[in-house]
Amino acid sequence: MAFAHLLPGIGSAIATHFPRTLAAAILSAAVLCGGTSGDAHAAPKYFIKIRDTELAPGVDAQAAKNLSAAASTTATTAPAADGIPDGGSASSDAATKASKPPIGDMVKSVLVESLRKQPDVTLELESPIADTDAVKAECKRKGLRSFEFAVRVLRLDRGVKPPAAGKRFRLLEQNVKLSVVGTTYPEGLLAVGGDGESTIQIEIGERVTPGQEREVLEEAVKDAVEQAVKQGMIKLSQPRSKPTSDKRKR
Repeated sequence: MAFAHLLPGIGSAIATHFPRTLAAAILSAAVLCGGTSGDAHAAPKYFIKIRDTELAPGVDAQAAKNLSAAASTTATTAPAADGIPDGGSASSDAATKASKPPIGDMVKSVLVESLRKQPDVTLELESPIADTDAVKAECKRKGLRSFEFAVRVLRLDRGVKPPAAGKRFRLLEQNVKLSVVGTTYPEGLLAVGGDGESTIQIEIGERVTPGQEREVLEEAVKDAVEQAVKQGMIKLSQPRSKPTSDKRKR
């Protein structure tokens, strides 16, 4: 079984309080449940269109190389004594690799998933996205500010570390550094950005399988994207500043 480690580790503390009155107990329960029902159904403030992921030179090739090397190793290595190689069977890892999208599509999917969790964001409109006049009219009618977001993957660093002191298994480590860039839509003026960087480690045996390569990559991407989206949403909520007059180069 693989164990994931997020670096640096983040601890959390939970304080327990016991209300002395029934009214205090009811109030505490309401707070713990996320506030009033009106807050849960608040109308979105932003429409965000998602662009394809932008990859720094070499990123796509590096991700493909790591997965291919792991697949080759798994296919040519005999199974363990129990018939199950590290991280699962060769056939299941090959199926996992074949069914998964390339790095750019995977990152884009993570961005969509992260933005869907934001209560102030909607990713859908009634108007066709290609009809910019209709989009502008609908956003104005609904009081939405419209943006176009994309992830720029700046770096993928991957390595295998020796076992930690007192441990048996080596560590497969993946570092991901990226940025989320938001421009006004449809004008294309740079409006907001956020940065994310994550290092994930999982324990491995003698060989690295495609499933393990994919696991550590996906976890690092997810954590980094969520960091960048959080920064971007904080910036969107601040008082408006004039977007830069330089349009993005497409």
